[in-house]
Amino acid sequence: MNPTGCILIVNPTSGREKALRYIPLMESALKKRYLSVTLKMTEKAGDATAFASAASRLGQDIFCMGGDGTINETINGMVSAGSTATFGFVPLGTVNDLARALHIPLSPKAAIRMLPDAVRTTIDIGRVNDRFFVNIAAAGRIPEAVGQVSIREKTLWGPLAYFIKGFQSLRDQSPHHFHVLMEDGRTFDFTSPLMAAMLTDSAGSFRNLLPSCEYRKHQIRLVFLKKLDWLDLLSQAPVLIKGAPVSSDLIHVLEIQKAKVSLSEGEHLMTNVDGDMGPEFPLDMELLPCRLSIFVPREKHRAEGPLHFPEFLRHLTDHIMP
Repeated sequence: MNPTGCILIVNPTSGREKALRYIPLMESALKKRYLSVTLKMTEKAGDATAFASAASRLGQDIFCMGGDGTINETINGMVSAGSTATFGFVPLGTVNDLARALHIPLSPKAAIRMLPDAVRTTIDIGRVNDRFFVNIAAAGRIPEAVGQVSIREKTLWGPLAYFIKGFQSLRDQSPHHFHVLMEDGRTFDFTSPLMAAMLTDSAGSFRNLLPSCEYRKHQIRLVFLKKLDWLDLLSQAPVLIKGAPVSSDLIHVLEIQKAKVSLSEGEHLMTNVDGDMGPEFPLDMELLPCRLSIFVPREKHRAEGPLHFPEFLRHLTDHIMP
């Protein structure tokens, strides 16, 4: 049992505002590993980062219950403080991409119950300017629209809220001119309506988005869409639902460890980092390999394969069926 205790950060609006009901079960699970558990409740943006930074200075392991945004905030607090503590989380968001990538159960109760026997591993972290990310940093009209989804919309519609915003943005898909300067001096230019820097193969509740030949650990995959229109979306819908990779005919993939990404003069574009609004271009990107120690399930608790069928369909059914 760890004598230093741990901190538990909870976003009460997560889990469609059901996070509070899981606190007793979570505290009980953590007390099987730690002598004490300090509970911190977020009230506004930035709270999770501040709590994690303070706990890092005390050397405490850090846990959070929340969605991708809360997880990102907590990890930013840990990494920016130079923490070597171990991070653990219970997914309570609308998409939960990191949980999918690490085979952490999407059921909050199952995720909590696996924690007493969880094991430590390390994962890569990405840096984009002064922000850190664990899954994806994207830019374009769709990521920009997704970043504007309100807490109320998430509570009402779950992942479907993201798809509504994304589809509404399709009528304005002007391409941008991206310039990539690699660490070794090589340059690449792409004209695309969307760029995504991916650390895992999961985004927006879809798994295995990248062709297997394009997926390797300890790399940031810079993905650029070659084009985006209704016909492309319709042709790829069955592929995405099955959990198969997007056709390489539709995307460019560039593997990097460190690079600068800029736009043509006069172009302006914001990013979406792990589900929340991120920095504006130009971007300074860097991979931090094996930077974060994190709790993951033992083999017996691992999810039974990837969940290919998108979660927004389940949430839609929840709203339609009594």
